[in-house]
Amino acid sequence: MTVAPIDVVHLGLRGAISCFWIDGPEPAIVDPGPSTSLDGLEAGMAELGITLSDVQHVLLTHVHLDHAGGTGHLVARAPHLKVHVHVDGAPHMAEPERLVASTRRVFGDDHDRLWGDVLPVPAEQIQAWDPTERFPVPSVRAFTTPGHIPHHVSFLSESSGIFLAGDAMGVILAPGAPTHPPTPPPAVNVPDWLETLDQIRSVNPDAFGATHFGIHDDFSGRISEMKKRLSDFRDRVQAAVASGDDAEERDVYDREAREAIAAVRPRDEVDDCLDMFRPTYDWDGMKLYLERAAHKQG
Repeated sequence: MTVAPIDVVHLGLRGAISCFWIDGPEPAIVDPGPSTSLDGLEAGMAELGITLSDVQHVLLTHVHLDHAGGTGHLVARAPHLKVHVHVDGAPHMAEPERLVASTRRVFGDDHDRLWGDVLPVPAEQIQAWDPTERFPVPSVRAFTTPGHIPHHVSFLSESSGIFLAGDAMGVILAPGAPTHPPTPPPAVNVPDWLETLDQIRSVNPDAFGATHFGIHDDFSGRISEMKKRLSDFRDRVQAAVASGDDAEERDVYDREAREAIAAVRPRDEVDDCLDMFRPTYDWDGMKLYLERAAHKQG
């Protein structure tokens, strides 16, 4: 079994969104991306010498549109596909209206340009995975990895030793780039995420794949980095809100995130990526998490 990244070239931009091809006894793709990059997905598959007819399974780490938005279109083109998603995410694939409305609140006028339309996946083609059960795709293990969103799942290709993390290991937009915690509203949970990182450390794969972007090594080191950056970011937002500097620090954080990645990748490409996945959205998501946590404690 081999694992290969497929750059879906989202809106013409390389190095932003990876799908992954698992060539096994029952071939699969992981996180096909949004409907706006389906042509790029199929072009990338063609470079590997495969088409949709060669794929049996679509594995979803979670239902955010940059990961799963094109799934309904793929199923419409290839009705033999089986779509695997956490049982709590499955309703959003069958009836995506609430998911789309939530995403539209975050991205506003940019929503349709970035993510396009979302088609429902017929219920008979959804295989909702209950974590108490064995994952049904041969040679693939599934792990619950909540934090970015409660129903997040990651996958290990057992024979290749590659762990496909979705967003659980953060955003890494170039080799040597810092790990960036993706915390958009509305569902991030910091304690759950920190616990996830502790739990998956024992997986110890040969390498890991991040949807944003590509395959990386130093799994343990990246876990430690992600834990520190997530905790530091939580503390930074909390301090800014407490001091009344929230708006100013939000903009500073955006500039700093871009500059850090631009040290290892051309600045124009970094800006194109982070104009899609704005660090200010991550600030807003972390702030919402802190507000909800404070309300529960109060």
